[in-house]
Amino acid sequence: MEYRYLDEPLCNYIENLSAKTPCPGGGSASILSLSLANALILMVCNFTVESKIVDETSHKISKEILDKANEVQQYINKGIEQDSIIYREIQKTAKLAKKDFNNKKSYYDALKNSVDFHLKMLNYCNEILEWSKTLVEKGNPYLISDIGVATSLISGVIKATRINIFVNLREIQDKKYISEIINRVENKSGILIDTSQKIILSVEKKLSNLENMEGK
Repeated sequence: MEYRYLDEPLCNYIENLSAKTPCPGGGSASILSLSLANALILMVCNFTVESKIVDETSHKISKEILDKANEVQQYINKGIEQDSIIYREIQKTAKLAKKDFNNKKSYYDALKNSVDFHLKMLNYCNEILEWSKTLVEKGNPYLISDIGVATSLISGVIKATRINIFVNLREIQDKKYISEIINRVENKSGILIDTSQKIILSVEKKLSNLENMEGK
């Protein structure tokens, strides 16, 4: 089954998300939030690359981030739909495993595939936070609030991704694997949450110092 959330009106996605159907679900919604965060970073870069109120170094840095973020945006957008495909595979293999114990491996593989998928989303969170940190200093100052909003979204995505990973660990009967994933997620997400909080504080400090803000 194919999912084409990005080809449909946004209102359709919201209606489907709220309906009594498994897809789209929390995984897809969290990745949509990640996509929106990255889109805000792209907007900041677009308003910086040719801005007359920042220097050439800022132009160059924002252009580099713009190119990288554009590439990342494609992968994240695909993830909004990919999450539902992965979930359907989990459902399919779970039913087969209930009928025949020999099918358990396929079920566990599907669950681990979902874990790997969401770990990649954490990596994207890391990339976007690094760009946000840079743009707080080098981006168009009139878009500082947009960096703060993007970072706030990322903070929520990190927490949501933890949940999306941990829910897949419940059925896997491999204690070593579970322990390794939990430690990996705890360490990585802890660092990312700390980074996001520091960026938000920097944004708030910048906002408190800005006076006579004009339009973008």
